[in-house]
Amino acid sequence: MLHFDIDVKKLRTIADDLGASEKQYRAAFSRACNRTAATLRKMSARGLRDELQLRTLGILRKRLKSVRLKGKDGGVALWYGLNDLPVSSFKGTVKQDAGGAWAGKFYHEGGFVGKPKSGRKRTIFKRAGKGRLPIREQLQHIKDQADIYVEDEIFIEVDRIFWRHFVRDIEARVNYDIKSDRW
Repeated sequence: MLHFDIDVKKLRTIADDLGASEKQYRAAFSRACNRTAATLRKMSARGLRDELQLRTLGILRKRLKSVRLKGKDGGVALWYGLNDLPVSSFKGTVKQDAGGAWAGKFYHEGGFVGKPKSGRKRTIFKRAGKGRLPIREQLQHIKDQADIYVEDEIFIEVDRIFWRHFVRDIEARVNYDIKSDRW
């Protein structure tokens, strides 16, 4: 889970300079947090799809959640579900050799190529025991690669994105004299 800290004193200074009320300040802060989280979720999903060479965004969207933080000056934290993914989720072809199977640059020893019952693309299976059945689809580890990408590409954008949303929102609330949380 990634947390981003925001300088509350600087927020208050901007709100006071614009002449915003406490209610306008809180509403702008809340909206900026929510919009920042949404922007980061979108950036993360698209970027991780390309970085990990995944077929679709759907599998990542289920794994990206934003969590509302409670407290005086609440906030938002992003949660990334970085469990291993099935081989069929990745782009590329799978190939079999005498000792196992390849999925891109990853080798699964003792694995074999097959087509699942669901009719998706061919994938790599491995027998669970010594018998013919049961077989299980193999998983690929994504945590390390995803962590590096999120920290290097996404997390550095948090401040810029948040401040852009906050300043735009607080200015609009003051200029149009918006007092409620809803527009």
